[in-house]
Amino acid sequence: MFKKAYKHYVLLTLTAVYTLNFLDRSLIALLLQPIKEDLHLSDTQLGFLTGIAFGLFYATLGLPIARWADRGNRATITSLAIGLWGVTVMSCVFVTNYIQLVFARVAAAVGEAGCMPPTYSLIGDYFDRPAERTRAMAIYMLASPLSAVGFVAGGWLNAHYGWRATFFLMGIPGLLMAFVVKLTITDPRVTDTQIPGQKLPPMMKVLSILWRQRSSRHLSMAIILLFTMGLGLGPWYAAFMMRSHGMGTGEVGLSLGLLFFIAGIAGMLLGGYVSAHWFAHNERAQMRLNAVTIAAGLPGFALFLLLPQRHHALIALGLLVVVFSFFFGPTFALMQRLVLDEMRATAMAVVMLLANLIGMGIGPQVVGILSDLLMPGFGSDSLRYAMLIMSFVTLWAAYHFWLAGRTVREDLSTAALRAQLNASGLHAMAAAPAASK
Repeated sequence: MFKKAYKHYVLLTLTAVYTLNFLDRSLIALLLQPIKEDLHLSDTQLGFLTGIAFGLFYATLGLPIARWADRGNRATITSLAIGLWGVTVMSCVFVTNYIQLVFARVAAAVGEAGCMPPTYSLIGDYFDRPAERTRAMAIYMLASPLSAVGFVAGGWLNAHYGWRATFFLMGIPGLLMAFVVKLTITDPRVTDTQIPGQKLPPMMKVLSILWRQRSSRHLSMAIILLFTMGLGLGPWYAAFMMRSHGMGTGEVGLSLGLLFFIAGIAGMLLGGYVSAHWFAHNERAQMRLNAVTIAAGLPGFALFLLLPQRHHALIALGLLVVVFSFFFGPTFALMQRLVLDEMRATAMAVVMLLANLIGMGIGPQVVGILSDLLMPGFGSDSLRYAMLIMSFVTLWAAYHFWLAGRTVREDLSTAALRAQLNASGLHAMAAAPAASK
């Protein structure tokens, strides 16, 4: 229905929207230390700011927005969400105390919550073949490393204008992207002929499928655990390099920005390529590859956190990011194939609700509390060991990826049969009125 060039434009535009979501998180991570010093905050307060205060609203609002996305105009929803995010991030320029900053982060969470469900669902419609969808999802997930630009730009802006002005300037692209999405992106579902009587699947049906399908259940657990660890550690990378290696904001921003940008893109594209070409029709092998690469993350984290030289630590982190980025494309593409199209956004929102509520809500808080508890014994190195403790979650996540590989073929066959039966039922409903005339 849509030309190849336009499909690629849509993919790049939606990836840009998702990138702004991650840019916000990389920005707050980079600026934690300046914010801490300016507002005189503890690590526990910073953990609450980047965790529960943001994650609770981001996670819980994602589900109703996903239900809306499964039947509404997803391009409009995306436009409204990214526009709201831009305005709320820019409002940080007026922040003068901790309470105001908490409310600003809550408002930003509301805008971000409306971005992933509709964009994720749209990509599934534009790229419907398995191998094509895996590659598209790998590109979409490049949003995470692409957001590393926020480290570079944020570090420079903070050094010259302060953290408040940095937030204001970095929020402007959100407003511009809102207009781009609204004016140029078409929702394929809106242009299709609607089938009379077609309704959203009940929420309990979505939850039942996610739980009863063993591969869906284990994939969900793996994602939740990885987000708990990843979102728990993410806000602290810059603070760790400043405290344990004596780096300044500008230096950290440039180093981490380039590292996450280059290594993240390399890892995601490589993971998508390997899955789509070497294991295109072997989902079990894709999940086993995920398990091995995720488990390899533990020694990678240990090297990054324990090596005494900053350059060696950054090299270790770069290699870790490459290996750790393999799972994104095949995992999220497979999650789409395990459920019916009309519950795609809702199913992912349920998983992301738990991943963000636990991961974003609890992860940074746990690291902050551990760091404060270890402070009397380890001093400025307390954050180093708090992060090391959190990194052991990688082994648990790898275990669930391995278990998902055991039943993925059977569950995909069941999902395909369910989709055929559902399509037959809907076509019968559409034909009934015509036959009665």
